[in-house]
Amino acid sequence: MTPLGLLDGIRVLDLGTEVSGPFCAKLLADYGADVIKVELPGVGDPARRMGPFADDDPHPEKSIPFLYINTNKRGVTLDTRNPTGRGLLEALLQTADVLVENVPPAHAEDLGLDYAELTRNNPGLVVTSITAFGQSGPYRDYSATDLVNCAFSGLMYHTGDSDREPLRNSLNQSLYVAGINAAVATSGALLHRMATGRGQHVDVSAVECLAAHLVQPVPYYTYMGAIKGRRPVRGSGFEELMPARDGYVIPSVQGSQPWSAIAGLIGLEELHDQRFATGSGRIEHGEELKQLLIQGLAEWDRKPLFEASGESRLVFGMAQDAGDLFNCPQLRERDFFVEVDHPVAGRAEYPGMGPRLSGGVYEIRRPAPLLGQHNTEVYRDELGYSSQDLVVLMASGVI
Repeated sequence: MTPLGLLDGIRVLDLGTEVSGPFCAKLLADYGADVIKVELPGVGDPARRMGPFADDDPHPEKSIPFLYINTNKRGVTLDTRNPTGRGLLEALLQTADVLVENVPPAHAEDLGLDYAELTRNNPGLVVTSITAFGQSGPYRDYSATDLVNCAFSGLMYHTGDSDREPLRNSLNQSLYVAGINAAVATSGALLHRMATGRGQHVDVSAVECLAAHLVQPVPYYTYMGAIKGRRPVRGSGFEELMPARDGYVIPSVQGSQPWSAIAGLIGLEELHDQRFATGSGRIEHGEELKQLLIQGLAEWDRKPLFEASGESRLVFGMAQDAGDLFNCPQLRERDFFVEVDHPVAGRAEYPGMGPRLSGGVYEIRRPAPLLGQHNTEVYRDELGYSSQDLVVLMASGVI
């Protein structure tokens, strides 16, 4: 099969930092766009200093988050705060279809990255801006971390058990969700440009991307005027993580099979007691049932239990760590992992793309760029600057 090339011929300037903007640009690159990552000379994206690091070596070319988020991109250095650097950016903009940035709106205006300025000489440019709160509203210039995004969006309030404090999701999920939404909206804006010739400003709020997931609590409030709390603690052990012999599993009563099938699978005779045969009985005797489940599940390893439950048409789950995922037969069968050879960090397998298209296969065409790796290729070979120009620009700190 041929590589995915849905966005062949589209050039994206990635002026984003850390996660949300660069992840949006990575997704566009994965579908074939020519993405040029723009970083400050000598400093680079702050993500280069985000751990963990390959070989536990805190080297700017070994940040594992940076290596993953920036595959399939070329990389240049450019100080856009410098008037000469601004001229270089203008030259790049004349060749670009999309610009992605995640700078707070007021700071973006100071840097000349506001929509009106960016599109002055390129009205077909799609500008995608990703921030915590969006380009308007009283909080538009507020900064936020992933934790703040999860809390402010309402998602955190609805996560966890009702007798405990709210829980956050881990691993910067709000920033990845914002990046995904931004990539989808950017693709839509490109379709609009094909029809009209006009670009658009794609305004992405990480908080709103998460709040849009609250498909039960918000309508519950608007229809009923009531706050839907976190899930009640029933004590029966179902729909929650419980210990198996080698980790954690999630026993479930979801599905069409009777209680006797669940009790038979776990294999503990006491679970066949008629007190547990109905949902109300399992709630009434929840604490006793939970202890029996712990006793029965302790005889199982996660994977055999998960596979046996599937064969019995039961809906059980198992909590997988990174090693489990890496060796998961389901993901291996679908070639989810892709090998990447980086000139500094070395060879490793990276997570691939979730969606599959019948007309092409996902590939990582190039590893994450070294800082300024493609300066000569982009500035000299494509924009027409001379080698001497590049020497001067480098000496003056512009690139």
